[in-house]
Amino acid sequence: MAGRHTARAVLPQAGYRRPASLDPTGLVVSVWAENGGVEGVFDFTPLPGSVALRQALAAAFDSKSGPGGPWRARATCATAHKYVAEFMRWLDTQDRPQTAADLTAAVWNRWRMALPATAQARRRLTVVRLLTVEVRGLPPETRAALARRMPKRAPSKEVTYTYQEYTAIRATAAAIFTRALARLRANREHLRRWHAGEFAEPDGDWLIGAALDHLERTGDVPLINVGRGTRAVRIPFERALGGRRSVQTWGRLYLTRTEAFAAAVLLVASESWNRSVLDEMRVPDHDPAVGDEVDIYRVNIHKRRRPVRLRHTTNNLLDHGPGSPGRLMGQIIEATGTGRRTLALLGRPTDRLLVYRLNRHDRDGDLFQLGVPQQVRLDTEPGLVSLRRLRRTVQVLIRKEPAQNSQRTHESVYVLPDPATRTEATATIVQGLSDAVEHATVIATMRMMLGDDTDTLIELSDDPELAAALQRGELDTATGACTDLTNSPFTPAGLPCTASFLLCLACPNAVATRRHLPRLVHLHDAMTELRAVVDADVWELDWRVHFTRLSALLGTHTTAAEQAAARGQLTAADRARIAALLHRKLDA
Repeated sequence: MAGRHTARAVLPQAGYRRPASLDPTGLVVSVWAENGGVEGVFDFTPLPGSVALRQALAAAFDSKSGPGGPWRARATCATAHKYVAEFMRWLDTQDRPQTAADLTAAVWNRWRMALPATAQARRRLTVVRLLTVEVRGLPPETRAALARRMPKRAPSKEVTYTYQEYTAIRATAAAIFTRALARLRANREHLRRWHAGEFAEPDGDWLIGAALDHLERTGDVPLINVGRGTRAVRIPFERALGGRRSVQTWGRLYLTRTEAFAAAVLLVASESWNRSVLDEMRVPDHDPAVGDEVDIYRVNIHKRRRPVRLRHTTNNLLDHGPGSPGRLMGQIIEATGTGRRTLALLGRPTDRLLVYRLNRHDRDGDLFQLGVPQQVRLDTEPGLVSLRRLRRTVQVLIRKEPAQNSQRTHESVYVLPDPATRTEATATIVQGLSDAVEHATVIATMRMMLGDDTDTLIELSDDPELAAALQRGELDTATGACTDLTNSPFTPAGLPCTASFLLCLACPNAVATRRHLPRLVHLHDAMTELRAVVDADVWELDWRVHFTRLSALLGTHTTAAEQAAARGQLTAADRARIAALLHRKLDA
């Protein structure tokens, strides 16, 4: 049977050749995805600078984003392309180098000094540095300058949300998404009834159904040109729909940016996924075959920064009722399903989980967007929610365990630096100390008075007769001495105590002086030997509690040297008394 991470990949057909990632001009880079699709196309043609320098940078970009390179995600490549464009624009204001050989150490150092001392500038410098190292024909002194150690990055100041902020964010996101889901369900049901012919033409319900049908097929309700490139909802449909606002038109079947972001917030709060994983998440497999009440959604997790053999994992989300992770996933799949269906009808099929519609066309002419929306403000405090900070909150305060990272990373990056951990640790320490004190009080209530003879009974100075009787040994038991035989916590008041002498260790009426120490030490030694020979269940049932009390009593009031001295003072009578006690010959 093959071990974990040892399954063989499916090989391509004979004669297969991977498509070229660099076009014939050497200026356009295609980043191929691991599933055979295209992550993105990045064009160096419009950038300033000479053709030779742009080709050198494009070739370096191709190397970093190729199959063996570290830049595999579209977002990573897009960020790198943006930073390279900024670098080229800066070069265009300087000496305008023509080839890679003109990128001298002095040029690089001037670029480095021109950047502000901010975290964003440091990231820009790091990305351009990683790319420039790959450029062929770079002077040796420039490579030496690139190899110099970067200034140490300041530790992140990002902290978790408070528990009150976390619950407010989650509640707000849940309310937004729940309202959206109810709206989408109602309109899909209306569309189903329209297809079933339940509405008579051309009444208002029929017009709404016709508008929804047109919306599902084209991404918009029926429109008419009103001049100057402007289109408006056709009058009959506008009247039937109740207006021209998004919630009255295209919002009937699609999530808005805010609603899609609310869905992302709920998934992060539930499963602690980071943004990049959620951004490219595919619709999970659905297995309804486990019993009659439990559905399972198998979610594929793709973390590009991991080693190749560890990049792909799965999470199983169970739908076992309202509030369960599987129920949430099923609702999000349902809410985004019409968007995927419309994109398929438009010839742009996708299996991405998060699909939402824009209020107007973007710069590329698209109405639909995939993945997690950027910069969305929720109607809560704080309004601008950070998914990264939310994930940190879930890991540190809610789940308190790793999520798609190692235990070491969880502790060093998330838990230890966070102020909430220190606050919680302080409370835990205080609680632990309180529990220890309470445990010690409960576990051993026998009093020990081990002072000199003149001071031994100072606690009983208000009852000189009792103190004298105790000193003469008249109140001795098998383990210590009893100061009140008829008021035991183990027998009814007024009657002589009949409890085992081992319970003297837990009795507030019991007192042990230095005279009793040899027999207590011998009892502890005898019970230690007994523990090694009796059955574990017998020890747990009959002896463990007494042994724990005696250990706490001796450990609190005596030293190892005092216990060793007490063993030397042990008498035959003490040995016989302890033997009788252990053999239950002294029980009432």
